Amino acid sequence: MTAGAGHAGTLGSGGSGTGGSGTGGTGTGGTGTGGTGTGGGSGSGGSAGHAPSGATAGAGTAGSGGAGGSAGSGRGGAGMGGMSMGGTSGAAGGGAGMASGGMSTGGSAGKGGTGALAGPADPSSGCGKANPATGSSSQPLMAGNHKYYVKLPTGYDASKPYVLFFMFNPTGNPITWAEQNAGFEQIAAKDNWIRVYPDPASESSGWVASDVSFFQPLYDAVTAAYCVDKARVFAGGESSGGDFVSILGCEHADKLRGVAPCSTKDVSQYPLDATKRKCTGQVTSVVIQSPDDSVVGFANGPKTKDFYVALNHCGTMSTPVDGYTDTLSNCVEYQGCDDGYPVYWCQHHDPEYSGTHHGWPHFAAKFLYGMWSMY
Repeated sequence: MTAGAGHAGTLGSGGSGTGGSGTGGTGTGGTGTGGTGTGGGSGSGGSAGHAPSGATAGAGTAGSGGAGGSAGSGRGGAGMGGMSMGGTSGAAGGGAGMASGGMSTGGSAGKGGTGALAGPADPSSGCGKANPATGSSSQPLMAGNHKYYVKLPTGYDASKPYVLFFMFNPTGNPITWAEQNAGFEQIAAKDNWIRVYPDPASESSGWVASDVSFFQPLYDAVTAAYCVDKARVFAGGESSGGDFVSILGCEHADKLRGVAPCSTKDVSQYPLDATKRKCTGQVTSVVIQSPDDSVVGFANGPKTKDFYVALNHCGTMSTPVDGYTDTLSNCVEYQGCDDGYPVYWCQHHDPEYSGTHHGWPHFAAKFLYGMWSMY
């Protein structure tokens, strides 16, 4: 979305002009113009265009000092990068320049948004190993007494570190559920990510507290067999799989870059409580829950969101995520989170799972792939 440029400040005798804000995606900040007349006022540069969905924000244009006045000053606006979905860092503010009757001062440099999430790859020990076994749903691999199988990207290159994504299935569903229903096999993730589909020890019981220790051997087996970028490992899960992922985002944050718990419930055996769990770091979190969930209810969604908002030191304000504001997604991003660790909250109304609103919503795969591919 293209941002509109800010309007110039109104000219007036001895007054000061203030630049407007450019709002939206890529765009430039407004130009502030100093007032004319005796004792010319200072011109203030416009705010940079704000890109809530991660587009590149523009730089502020330096304001010009008041004509005929003494020591009037104009300030370039600060450039600020978008905060979500891979926005690049903001450009620097307006440069210094002489104005009539005064000096214009360069604006401050822009603050990088989620473009700052990108960093160097951390190749796993599996890099360079050709033709690794991947298993299948009918002949799965084993780790920690659990079944799993792996889908490699199209044209897998054992020398290239790939994004790794784990998808944890809901209770009462077979190991094939995630591959067939989560949506990642129908989008570009199949060409660019390593996808791992694990199974709980008991499909009828789903993911439970005793399964938490299974993640370490699973992670070790996968990173040793395939060329994984260990700086870009993510996990999603639905229902009991979502409960499980919310815990992994705390206890295994040293291995995971982001988590997406969906349709969760409170689990007394492993409560998501910072005073009772030992979090190993921070993760980006996308919490997905429907207010209409008729299977587990809504209450645990806000609790999970609040846990990650506190963990990442976010503020109380949130902004809509561009492209995901319809009722089937309804996502917002919390502001003020620690750099590189945003929190998203999606209160969707997708009736998936036969009208129960408890299923993995249709928007989720596209949203997660679009965001995490920018890391």
